[in-house]
Amino acid sequence: MTAMNESAGHPISFGNHWLKTVLVSALVSLSIHLVCINVPRNPSEVICTYHLPSTAKRLLSCTTTSPVPQLPARRGNVFVVEDPIRLHHWQLDEDGDLSTDKRNKGETVPHSITYVPEKKKWTDSEARAALQAAARSRKHGDHKKAQVIIEHAMNLAPEHPDVLTEYGIFVETVRHDVVLAENMYRRALGYNPYHPEALIRRAKTLPLVEEIDNKMLQEIHRKHKYFLQIPRKNPALRRAMQESYFQYVYHTVALEGNTMSLVETRSVLETKMVVNGKSVIEHNEILGMDAALRYLNRSLVHVGKLTLNDILSIHRRVLGFVDPIAAGQLRTTQVFVGSFTPTGPENVASDMFQMLEWLNDEETLQIDPVELAALAHYKLVYIHPFVDGNGRTARLLMNLILMQAGFPPVIIPVEERLTYYKCLQEANQGDLRPFIRFIAKLTDNTLQSYINSASTCEAVECSRSISTPTIVT
Repeated sequence: MTAMNESAGHPISFGNHWLKTVLVSALVSLSIHLVCINVPRNPSEVICTYHLPSTAKRLLSCTTTSPVPQLPARRGNVFVVEDPIRLHHWQLDEDGDLSTDKRNKGETVPHSITYVPEKKKWTDSEARAALQAAARSRKHGDHKKAQVIIEHAMNLAPEHPDVLTEYGIFVETVRHDVVLAENMYRRALGYNPYHPEALIRRAKTLPLVEEIDNKMLQEIHRKHKYFLQIPRKNPALRRAMQESYFQYVYHTVALEGNTMSLVETRSVLETKMVVNGKSVIEHNEILGMDAALRYLNRSLVHVGKLTLNDILSIHRRVLGFVDPIAAGQLRTTQVFVGSFTPTGPENVASDMFQMLEWLNDEETLQIDPVELAALAHYKLVYIHPFVDGNGRTARLLMNLILMQAGFPPVIIPVEERLTYYKCLQEANQGDLRPFIRFIAKLTDNTLQSYINSASTCEAVECSRSISTPTIVT
């Protein structure tokens, strides 16, 4: 069956044309069918097949091998540890979460790729309005109103460099607290390194803060020198040291949640009798701390360079009565402490060796012993080498360094728990000075307490008159 092309005069075959049309339609139908079967259900998986920047693919949770959806990985033997020392070592996004690959690598999550919801934008605008109102009130001398408004702005936008700077100006000019002001300027520059007001004001306050810190350390060493002149046979001093021993055990286990009172703690240590209504674990925590302190006093305080085995020996005594299997052993599983994910178990040993290499280095030993003790405490908690008992071991390491330098052990009172954790958190955000100041103030108060006891107490009355060192502001 043929037809004649009117313009060209060539015949056209309707049969061949029809066959080609059928074949093309079949191929198109087959292609659509295959695409529908294999298309991913999640639209982001389609996007992941394109050549996107690595940061974009991380935000979309793209896999490197296939765009097919992946099931959540099973944790297996992972421990989820609720340790009282909450560290937030990485920069958090707006929701307080870390991306999965950043957890593994231990890198910070850049704020530039963080999604900002509409509510956050509205909060920022409100914070800016509050900021302007606070500045006007401060300039007009209405300090109470300015304080209320700027604190409200801090709650709305605690990471806004303008808000941080204005809060620093307020505490510097109204409260005359240059230490806190400098800290606010430093935080503001952390979010905007070129903030002009923060740059100028930090340049002015930083030398003042350094002078304050140096004077504090000088005062500590003046008291330390006086303390060393007190005869060790002084009965009042001996009673004060004995009472301090019980208080140290009580406070350091209380920081971990132990509910024993000071009287009950002393009873367990002196009589080894059971306290009714208290758990076996709480009894064993006290006995373990007693064993660790005795080990420090009788052995480690006299050694030179510390080794990994020394740290493990401390931990073996701290946790030996509670968990004999884990005591003295570096963790072999990943742990999670709140929103903080410590280093992987495969890196714990190497991190500990690096810390000890730093601690035994000649240049490190030139650091003021009070500062060094605080830094060593922080580094051990940062590594988190054990499944449990990291805080207690870190506080013992801190006091070991102080004792080797001739200082008495420092007690971190349970009443200062929130300040203790806040200073550790600030250290993880990049500023170690608040934590060093915290330990330095406790050291100063401890020395003053012993000096007062030795000069004013009678031997019989010392156990009643020595009070727990508190933070002096």
